[in-house]
Amino acid sequence: MNGAPVAVRARTDAPAQAADGDDGFAYDVVDYPGHVRPQTHPDLLAAIARLHGIAAASPARCRYLEIGCGDASNLLPLAQAWPGSQFVGIDMSGVAIARGEQLRRQLGLDNLHLQVADLTTWTPPAPDFDYICAHGFYSWVPDAVRDALLALCRDHLTGNGVAYISYNTLPGCHIRRMFWQMLRFHTRDVADPHMKIRQAVALLRFLEHGVLGDGPYAATVRHEVESLIAGTDPAVLFHDDLAQINEPVSITDFAAHAARFGMRFLAEADYSEMAEDVAPDAIAGMLAEMATRDVLLKEQYLDFLKGRRFRQTLLCRAVLAPHLRADPAALDALQLCGEIDSDPDPIDPAPGAWTRFSNRAGSALRVDAPVPKAALAIIGERHPACIGFDALLAAARTRVAAGTDVDDDAAMLRETLVAALRFGLVEVRCDAARFAAQPDARPKASPLARAQLQRGGDLVTSLRPSTVALEDRVLRELVLLLDGSRDRGMLLADLADAMAASGEPLPGDAPGADAAAWRRHLADHLEHNLRMAARVALLVE
Repeated sequence: MNGAPVAVRARTDAPAQAADGDDGFAYDVVDYPGHVRPQTHPDLLAAIARLHGIAAASPARCRYLEIGCGDASNLLPLAQAWPGSQFVGIDMSGVAIARGEQLRRQLGLDNLHLQVADLTTWTPPAPDFDYICAHGFYSWVPDAVRDALLALCRDHLTGNGVAYISYNTLPGCHIRRMFWQMLRFHTRDVADPHMKIRQAVALLRFLEHGVLGDGPYAATVRHEVESLIAGTDPAVLFHDDLAQINEPVSITDFAAHAARFGMRFLAEADYSEMAEDVAPDAIAGMLAEMATRDVLLKEQYLDFLKGRRFRQTLLCRAVLAPHLRADPAALDALQLCGEIDSDPDPIDPAPGAWTRFSNRAGSALRVDAPVPKAALAIIGERHPACIGFDALLAAARTRVAAGTDVDDDAAMLRETLVAALRFGLVEVRCDAARFAAQPDARPKASPLARAQLQRGGDLVTSLRPSTVALEDRVLRELVLLLDGSRDRGMLLADLADAMAASGEPLPGDAPGADAAAWRRHLADHLEHNLRMAARVALLVE
């Protein structure tokens, strides 16, 4: 595939950054893989808060704190995307912080501050934070540290601040807890972390091949083992599944704990998880009625129905009164994006002609009104870029030559977008990070992505920000060259030299193609690869 259309894949399986309650230095021995976590990002948190009536700070002008930041893989792209904001990260692993600090200095990100610190003794710098994030932390620390986290939110969040806290959830984690107990028993006498990982994998293989019978227990064991082996990084297995502390909690118990510190439930960062519409109509109606009395009760019973295992909960101050449902009018000041396909394609713009919109995650929505149909199509065409509501409405009305009342179209579009948001078909953003939709005369790639490629591997952070795997050597070499100084001719020559030096074979040829051969081959593919870099949000605007 060298030089031809390349394969890239967006990474949505980024694991949590846990905290080891018994040994804060375990992360100095076994590195926890750092990843971007889009659902912790301030453009999303601000948008969700504003949908529910909380005037959260713009990500372009905010103070953001991450607890358990590891090597700052999540903070580095935020500091790059919003230079007018201040980002702070703390972690107990000196090794991880040192890695993050080295990259921070290389990129010149003076708005990012990293510190080795223990949450229970750390004094946060003034002023207060608009956002506090603790991902993969709460379930893996002792009670006193959980209290310290919520006390920090109480004492150091601004009045309209938002806290993001993720945690393992009941009842779903009862199943995984069975495996935690078996893994801990099997490795109870193993001190070396790497040997502990090998023994844990050995036990999973033992269970996979040895579980007896074909009843519910055997089916559950086989399913869980397959999930753990296929989808879990060994380092995550060590820090999460073999951790001495790993306490899942119900949403109602978590909310009660937060209430003791003056905090209340706002929403879920994984916004579509709150939708009761996924249940059969009769059950959905019961859940909706329940929510009018107590939204937490609705969330708890929804967890019972789903067997939910993990939550990414947003909290605000208890003195605030967030809206129970998203306010459609709030969309007017926000931005929309989504990777959406339509059936049929192209859509029939006629009123009453139903179109099914869907995405790769399986979310779907049927729409028959002309302006909302055109708007969803436009969002899909613009992906991964965002579009503001007013611009979206105007473009949709132009596309269908709307002769209808603009206010009626706006109201219908708002309701459609809220439904699409609840079903996970679209995403909402506030002052989203910017990137180039098309390569310009001298394209420039994200400095962070180029620095990551210089360190080896194929995982890079886009400007959305998100994690992208560049699976083609040509595309990786091209991104390394995109420093903004080269036009097309210079890029073609330097890329051909880089590929010749790599020893990579031309498609269908023996190894050792020279620069001239590579140049002839790449001439037909350079522009495609530049557009591919733009499509995955790697090019600076």
